[in-house]
Formats: sequence, structure tokens, C-alpha cells
Amino acid sequence: MIERDTPPRSPRDMHTAAMMTPMTVTERRARRPDDVPTVLLQGRVSPATRDHVKAAAAASGVTVAYYLEALIAKLVDEYGSMPLVDRPKRDRVNQLDLPEEAATRAA
Repeated sequence: MIERDTPPRSPRDMHTAAMMTPMTVTERRARRPDDVPTVLLQGRVSPATRDHVKAAAAASGVTVAYYLEALIAKLVDEYGSMPLVDRPKRDRVNQLDLPEEAATRAA
């Protein structure tokens, strides 16, 4: 028979009031007012880009959505509109070039 060195605990002893942190003490991220309309904006980015955005939002103490909205607003204020970016470079190494007649038959 195995002997226990600690007494058994009941489920109600697992989390005591002293162990719990009141919700009012914990920091919450800033949020926009509930009555502000929002729309969904989605796009795929690299994991590194996502990590940069999440880190910046956390350091700012805001949600990722709020961070992106504030960043876009800041860019529009600075440039008068969203700045243009260069088109992505084509990946010629991993691209399979099709013969000209295969492209015309598919069309």
C-alpha cells in the first residue's frame, strides 16, 4: 500500500478565495466603445508579421484589431491616404513554367 505524505483534498479546496485574483485587479486591454460599428477585415500574413503585430499590440495594451485600426488611422493622418507598397516579387525558383500552348488550351 502506498502512503501519502499530504492529506487528500476535496474539490472545494482546490481554489480558495485567497488564491483567486479579483477581476478588477487584473489589467484589461483597451477596447472601443460597444456602440461603434465594425466590419470584418481578413488577410493572411507570415508568422513573423503576426508575431510583430501581436507584440506591438500587447506592448500598447490594446487588442490586435484596435492596434491595426489605430495604425491605419495614423498612416492616413500622416500621408493623407494609405501609402502604396511595392508588389510582391515573383518566386521564380519554385514556379513551374508551362509551355505556351498549354496556357492557351486552358483558356
